[in-house]
Amino acid sequence: MTGALGNRRPIVLVPAQSSLRSSSAGSVQLVQSLNRAYVAALQSVGLNPVLLPTRGVLPVDLSWASGLLLPGGPDVDPLRYGQDLDPSTEADPESDQLEFGLLDWALGQEIPILAICRGLQVLNVGLGGSLVQDLPRHLPQGNPEAPRPRNQTAHALTIDPASRLGRIVWRDTLQVNSMHHQGIDQLAAGLSAIGWSPDGLIEAVEMEGRRFVLGVQYHPEELAPEDQSAQAIFEAFAQACRQIVPDAPSRKEELVTSA
Repeated sequence: MTGALGNRRPIVLVPAQSSLRSSSAGSVQLVQSLNRAYVAALQSVGLNPVLLPTRGVLPVDLSWASGLLLPGGPDVDPLRYGQDLDPSTEADPESDQLEFGLLDWALGQEIPILAICRGLQVLNVGLGGSLVQDLPRHLPQGNPEAPRPRNQTAHALTIDPASRLGRIVWRDTLQVNSMHHQGIDQLAAGLSAIGWSPDGLIEAVEMEGRRFVLGVQYHPEELAPEDQSAQAIFEAFAQACRQIVPDAPSRKEELVTSA
């Protein structure tokens, strides 16, 4: 887009998460945080990320925001999809409350959504799907993933070339980084599977007929500095966000929160 609208730096909401941070003095503090890679990836395509803390109440008016990024993080509470808690599951009810509330808002207002790793799981559960709580145990054909650098690829992702993701990256196969022990079990009725790992696990989804709702199980924010296909996902998300005209005064677009 051109003109003032095309030059905007849209505000994208990103939920923060509670975590523990150790100080040099040996004390431990509870902080609200987000991996810096998300912030860098959004800023690299001209978006202004604003972090929302857990334990808060969502503002009544979010019309000043133009997009939602749901990041990776802890496990979704299995009670939300009708299962008991598996011993391997580390649920975070505070993050659930915030992120499912943001998801409902974004879907209701047709706001562009980019859902990454846990974010894809939130999207699936929020629309009525379910998860496998422990992939290495419940899906033995999947290779248990040993810890590796976050920007190191782990396996191939086969993509439906006719999907939104296929049109964004112009490929039917990508090498992706995966860092998760949970994944989609029952796909929500409102979602379409568009990407699969070698063992058949759904690792990319979209909502047809929406401005932009895309979920991936891997971490393109970590790959984006060196991988054009990963960067292209954020560029497509930014393009969709620029089509949303916020109601708030333009000075609010100057807000940037990072961690």
